[in-house]
Amino acid sequence: MAILSFLRNTYCRSIYVYGTDRFTTRDGCKGIREEYREPVKEYFAETYDAKYLNEALQNGWINQSEYDETKALMTPPTEPEKPTEENPPAPSQTDTEADEKG
Repeated sequence: MAILSFLRNTYCRSIYVYGTDRFTTRDGCKGIREEYREPVKEYFAETYDAKYLNEALQNGWINQSEYDETKALMTPPTEPEKPTEENPPAPSQTDTEADEKG
């Protein structure tokens, strides 16, 4: 069965952002279709910030295993490369302006 992007996106917001639905039947929610569970987690990991993931867990909208599965799909933030002799820092705007005036 084809995964419809508008439905995947709606499920994602309903679960992680608004807490109006769940992955499975619980808390008075009917749960989403099984074939959408992984695509929803993948879409969230590609699109949203970890802040929403943490809030969803704290509010009980997702359980610990759903949190862990989604967190594993998220790309960790990368640290900027530290300047070295071979890779010096880029000049700041004030450095550039001083060069132009001097």
